Amino acid sequence: MEPINGTDATPHASSRTPPMPHSSSRPRSSRAALIGICLGFFMILLDGSALNIALPSIRADIDGSMASLQWLVNIYTIPLASLLLTAGVLSDRIGARRVFISSLAGFTVASLVCALSPNLQLLILFRCIQGIFAAGVLPTTLAIIARTYPDPVERAKAITVWGATGGIALVAGPICGGLLTEALGWRSIFLINVPIGVLALRLAFRHIIETDRRDDDSFDWLGQFLAIGGLSLLVGGLIEAGERGWTHAVTLTLLLAAVTTLVAFVGVESRVAAPVLPPAMFQRAAFTASIANGFAFQFGAYGLQFMLAIFLQTQWGLDALSTGLFFVPFAALWTFATLVLNRIWAGRGMRWLLIVGSVLAAGGGVLCLSIGDQSTWPLLLAGTSVVGLGCGLFGPSCNGAAMAAADPHYAGLASGVLNTSRQVGMAIGVAMLGLCLVLSDPVAGARVGILLIVVCFVTIAMLSWRYVPSRGR
Repeated sequence: MEPINGTDATPHASSRTPPMPHSSSRPRSSRAALIGICLGFFMILLDGSALNIALPSIRADIDGSMASLQWLVNIYTIPLASLLLTAGVLSDRIGARRVFISSLAGFTVASLVCALSPNLQLLILFRCIQGIFAAGVLPTTLAIIARTYPDPVERAKAITVWGATGGIALVAGPICGGLLTEALGWRSIFLINVPIGVLALRLAFRHIIETDRRDDDSFDWLGQFLAIGGLSLLVGGLIEAGERGWTHAVTLTLLLAAVTTLVAFVGVESRVAAPVLPPAMFQRAAFTASIANGFAFQFGAYGLQFMLAIFLQTQWGLDALSTGLFFVPFAALWTFATLVLNRIWAGRGMRWLLIVGSVLAAGGGVLCLSIGDQSTWPLLLAGTSVVGLGCGLFGPSCNGAAMAAADPHYAGLASGVLNTSRQVGMAIGVAMLGLCLVLSDPVAGARVGILLIVVCFVTIAMLSWRYVPSRGR
């Protein structure tokens, strides 16, 4: 890859694209639009992380095997990860606002049906439909932010708020899931989405402006089919690897089918006139590096949470509440860095935030290598806290750098590529780090996993130093 040294040819933008309003009310309307976007984003992530806490209650209420409950989780993740690219392409063609509103409405209705489901089969079906509509919400949020905030500094601040919303949702999910399940039952986890969704839709209708649209003459149906199939098989294989092991026949079959399908996808993309992933997107080195950073960020930051949560309960004998309390400093410093430090240091540029934050996170990971018996808890607590601080500092810039480097006419697709990379990074991280914990020596396995996480953070620092511009633009 080479640093950015020019511009790329862009497709013709639709003349139907509405102009950017220039009224005195626009700043207030922009803030209302951002609130609507963040509410939708928050609801998608909260729903995904809250369900795990409610699984035992669901099993007791409407019955079902453990395998069925696992599918209740996975049937949401697979369509979410596999349809992000398609949703990004669709938003570039018909407008991100239209896709966001229709997907958010579909997700809200599907949530209501989930809450009213009389049996596990119907719940699984509409959980899948939730995942489909969630894939339409995620990539459109960043595309709308890019359109709503053309000024790079204001856009960076908006993306920081967006990133903080995601971090808070992932941290709050298990807590809210537990409180709602205990107080009102598992159905409330889905029912709470209805008022949130209605409020987000009202704000979206009133304040979100439509994004640029591309008028291409052809559509790569085969490429879309292969992309969806390949990503579905890949995520499914990674999920099975975490549950069954890497050498299980089901895992190997799914991963082999995924590789075959994705190789076919690359072959098709090199021959069609309007590919799903235009090569011009990846000629911008800063964009490609930011996509790699998104993968490494999700692998390291969320992989660490996953691995340590299991380790603390299986090796140290902590209960779920004690494990959750152990991660409070991690979550608190992450939120502080995202909401406070990012705003204070925004003027230094995204490259600075990426490098400093990832170096901090890597240093925290090195402290975590001291993990052993329960007597090592002070160093482990300090290490995870520093990791949280670093991730909160550089996390929003992973998103901001990708959108700043992307061609504006491909904003929806760029967001789809970024979110796909992050979803795959999390799935691979969970599978690989879970494998580390089943080694004959769990402590050594945990240290191997933490070392992989440190490598991820160091990679982010190196890629950002080499390819990301010194000032976001």
